[in-house]
Amino acid sequence: MVTAGNDGLRLDAETRLLFLDMDAVETSHNVVPRVMTATKHPDNPLLPLGDIHEWDSAQAAPWASRSVIYDEEDRLFKCWYHGTDLSTEPWWATGYAYSEDGIRWTKPRLGLHEYNGSTDNNICFQGWGPVIKEPPGGDPARRYKVILKGPTRQNPIRATYSADGIHWQEGAEIALPEWQGRTPDIVVLVRDDQDPDPQRRYKMVWQTTHPSNKPGPELVRTKCLGYGPDIEHLVASPANPILHPNDGLEHENHFLLLEPYAGRYIMLYEYGWYLPNGTGNFGNYCADIRLAVSRDGEHYTRLQPHQIVIPRGPRGAWDDGMLVIADKLVVKDDTLYLYYCGQGEEWTGWPASNEPAAFQYDSAGAVRLSRMGLATLRRDGFVGLETTDRETPGHLTTASMAVAERGVTLTANVSATQQRRSWVAVEVLDAASDEPLPGFGREDCVPIDRDGVQVAVRWRERQFAELGGSRVKLRCWLYGAARLFALYGS
Repeated sequence: MVTAGNDGLRLDAETRLLFLDMDAVETSHNVVPRVMTATKHPDNPLLPLGDIHEWDSAQAAPWASRSVIYDEEDRLFKCWYHGTDLSTEPWWATGYAYSEDGIRWTKPRLGLHEYNGSTDNNICFQGWGPVIKEPPGGDPARRYKVILKGPTRQNPIRATYSADGIHWQEGAEIALPEWQGRTPDIVVLVRDDQDPDPQRRYKMVWQTTHPSNKPGPELVRTKCLGYGPDIEHLVASPANPILHPNDGLEHENHFLLLEPYAGRYIMLYEYGWYLPNGTGNFGNYCADIRLAVSRDGEHYTRLQPHQIVIPRGPRGAWDDGMLVIADKLVVKDDTLYLYYCGQGEEWTGWPASNEPAAFQYDSAGAVRLSRMGLATLRRDGFVGLETTDRETPGHLTTASMAVAERGVTLTANVSATQQRRSWVAVEVLDAASDEPLPGFGREDCVPIDRDGVQVAVRWRERQFAELGGSRVKLRCWLYGAARLFALYGS
């Protein structure tokens, strides 16, 4: 993040200047932000469905149970996903799977919960909900936490704990006054260590409904935030709802991902619409994944809402209908892992408000396939800056920032570079005059024409470390198709 002091922005060894909301950009010419489209893994869908006789033979995806993490201690990707079988009864349980690389998944035989007379399965708890793992130092019996709903929709919502993420013990019931006795879907559970207020350490998002301002259902799904010092003492945010489809072009917001990230809050939300193709009451429900960002975790701005982070697949693909994003971002090395569940166009008559009266099943969600996929971005690669046509040069100038006294070097996160055709150059300006400092003009900058998440910014005769104690601005020139994602102090 860019540190803000009493005299404005500060550039030091911890600086991480992203261009999510352009707050640190003072001026720009012929440069625009672009929300980047994540790359779907070629082996999708990754988590295999169970065999025809197994409990997760129809659905195995991070939807109702919806958390994937990378466990630094165990050096494993871990997934808590919902599953159901080929029956037409609406029921779900939570399965546990792990992976060394996030791509090839193992479903361990846990022997804990019975399905069809056998415990030879990977069910780790009955019901569903989002999971977190605590950092070391707390109660070892509560390293893992889930806000649990089910196994029927009539069950109260409970705080539930585990020492290992597999064996769980239920705790106190959770019932916010705003729920009015109902048990809403729990969309997100996250521990927020970037919030300075310990009374807001844990954040939960739940789903409710509000009147719509668009054609389709009269009531549409919206998202509300709760926070507290632990998961048993949560209060509702006065900013609720934090996401409402009436504020955008979409018809519905279903589930979402929420992540404290580099001093901001990243929200990847399900952008849903009804395609009036003669199915259901309003047509096929379709959805992809788009981006919003917040400075305080309560007030969100949709970023370039016409630009899609994870698109639906082409017709005939396993995920050509609607997408649901898992609740957590996985960051490992230089890659952002975005796990999602994909559904095909055959998901007609969903959600409940879209079910025709003559629908013979209790829910379309109980009789259609749902699978888990992966899409990835480069580190800090949510938004890239590029020129409007990716041909004509452009530039941006940051706000004034104080360079730390100690020696600081500068690196850049860039892509789509090519020698003598597409590159980035950085010049350092005197903050008062906006004139380039001697030896730090763009003609002095060694062209940044090599892709990487942390490429050194160098000048031919001088070093950035010489500028300790100065107040400067950075002017970044973009040539050709090059993209700039971030600048870092080191």
